[in-house]
Amino acid sequence: MSAFRSLAPSNQQAESISSSSAKPINGPSSGRATPATSGGASGGAGSGSGGDAPQRKRRTAGSVSTMACTPCRNARQKCNGTRPNICSRCAARKLRCIYEPHTKTHKNDLIKEIENLRQNNANLQSHNREIRDDAHTLDTDNRNLREEGAWQTTILETIGSNGHDREIISRLLRGDSHQSIAEWLRLENPECARGLEAPTTHHRLIDVVKLYEAQCQQGDGLRRLSPSPSEVESPWTKVTTSHKLIAHLFDLYFNWVHPVHMLFSESDFKHDFRGKIQTNCSASLVNAVCAMGCNLLQSEDVSDRRNRLDAATLRDGFMNEARANLTPSSYSYMTSIQTLAVMFLVELSSGRARKGIGYLRSAMDNLKNSIGPPLSDEANEITVWGLHTLLTSCASITYQKLYAPPTPREGIFQNVDMERDHAVWRFYRHRGDERELPTRPSHAIVTACYQAKLFRVIDESLNLYYGVRGQVSAEAFLEVYRRYLDWKTDVPPVIANVDVADQPLPHILYLHVQYHTALVQHVSPLLHCGLFSPDDHAELVRIVVYHARSSVELLAHARRLYSARFSMPLLSFCLIHVCDGLVRFSPSEPPASDTVEFCLEVLQQNSAGFALCGPLQSLCCQTAEECGVQLSDEMRALMGSFDHYVMDDILDACTRLSYTQPLDQILLRIDPEIANEWPGEWQRQVVGATEQARRGSSSSGRYMQIGNVLND
Repeated sequence: MSAFRSLAPSNQQAESISSSSAKPINGPSSGRATPATSGGASGGAGSGSGGDAPQRKRRTAGSVSTMACTPCRNARQKCNGTRPNICSRCAARKLRCIYEPHTKTHKNDLIKEIENLRQNNANLQSHNREIRDDAHTLDTDNRNLREEGAWQTTILETIGSNGHDREIISRLLRGDSHQSIAEWLRLENPECARGLEAPTTHHRLIDVVKLYEAQCQQGDGLRRLSPSPSEVESPWTKVTTSHKLIAHLFDLYFNWVHPVHMLFSESDFKHDFRGKIQTNCSASLVNAVCAMGCNLLQSEDVSDRRNRLDAATLRDGFMNEARANLTPSSYSYMTSIQTLAVMFLVELSSGRARKGIGYLRSAMDNLKNSIGPPLSDEANEITVWGLHTLLTSCASITYQKLYAPPTPREGIFQNVDMERDHAVWRFYRHRGDERELPTRPSHAIVTACYQAKLFRVIDESLNLYYGVRGQVSAEAFLEVYRRYLDWKTDVPPVIANVDVADQPLPHILYLHVQYHTALVQHVSPLLHCGLFSPDDHAELVRIVVYHARSSVELLAHARRLYSARFSMPLLSFCLIHVCDGLVRFSPSEPPASDTVEFCLEVLQQNSAGFALCGPLQSLCCQTAEECGVQLSDEMRALMGSFDHYVMDDILDACTRLSYTQPLDQILLRIDPEIANEWPGEWQRQVVGATEQARRGSSSSGRYMQIGNVLND
């Protein structure tokens, strides 16, 4: 035992030693000196009087760190933690001094570091977007300046050398653009084209026109009567002189756009285009129609960026021509009003809804005091109802009551000969389809008529929620709901059949999609007011889910039959709204993830021609995240990141920062007594109107009749 040293005294023992006389702790026989008599302690060897042993102060420890190194922690020894240098204990023992952070401290440090990295990444992405935007703007400006310089150089070099001096000066005085003059010179003298080859490696408008002209090999059937040199000097458009390219764009427009948005008479427009008559046709309208047709020129492969840029360049060229031909003196002409409406569709498709709404408002304002060459009663009525339908469509996706003249109360299409509709439809996408694919009656006039009737009901629904008619009572709500059901009952068989086996036409499918979407929008606010009983709330959910599923099924039919590539931009809002309803109120049948992925896939396919689909995809992903919907890895890889869509992108697509209904405004307008009045009003207006014999049935019977109404 002599090999072991004695334990150091405790604090209490030290106190007792200092207060008593010097006395060996281990006894006189131990032969060991007490701490008081041992030497070598600095400052502790003073002698006391009366023979007391000298007192010494206990040596205090040096600097101690709360973060010990690994060797000291394993040896349970104190560590002075002199990071990043080696601690004194490890230095004395020549050990490898390693510091391992505490788990909790390390976790907190990592979390802070991750948050800092995320913030830095977000800042870098934002900075990169700004740099890319600035670079794109500079590149565009530089390219335009170089092209303008090339055109001017070509013109200057030609003056005095090729005998075109007088004609060039005449065109300059007339206000023709340098581009159009250079293109005319290229056609007159191919040697002049050499000046157009050097300025840039990017696709210029001339190159784009040549690309699409080369693809148009067939006659267009739109050649003007008795062509003459003066006709070439003043064409409908200065973007191209190719009848084949214009014919291709016309076919795309009248095949996919016109049956959904009938804004003018197709037959009258084409007749005046061939005859160069300014009554039903104008240069501004021709260019606007061609610009909208350019959205359908693009490849279905959304990764084909070159093709998208080419078509966008061509579209912008036509839009610039359309704007240039709209002068203040012609704003109130019916052809100018029609042009503004088509330009709204072009801007909406391009993801510039805020700008497009200005065109649509101007069209409606000028409609009140239209002048110029009078149209036929039929053509005039088609335009009037087409504009009102388009305005209501815009209001239904922006959830605001846009200012416009009152909706006409007279009958719809009273002056339109419904039996004279001899237009045909084919699955037209490329030049040559007009020869190879079979035709079918389009029923476009009948579809437009019942679309106008449907949107008159939608206009009443908008007035109910956003107008000045007072609170939304059960009576007022069900009056509009009953009109929706009456509309569906009155639809003629020629456009009522949407059985996919019979291959219904796309615009007929879209008409029924709009019907079901309108009912989802009409009923959905009641699910958020919190006034209805559990049974009534469950039945309202049933109505919303039924119409949302019906709309999604019809959109799936249209996608299988005709591809989502050619669906109009307003249909994209229908898609995202009904999918939102299914995700929120029926997340299991079908699974919410399947619903979201279907919505994203359709928008992805349609984004090849319509830029607004990108921001809508971003909003759809936000909804999925809010509802806890998990997307598959394949879908996430396909969608990529949507973080690059900023606030202005969303505003340009939706005119608001959300596509959902503004419930904070709507709920304030709902009558607090609506739930109490609901059973009686439902019995009187819905059940009583459809099944007179079942009046006074029980509550459960009433809700069975809801199912009957839905299935009718």
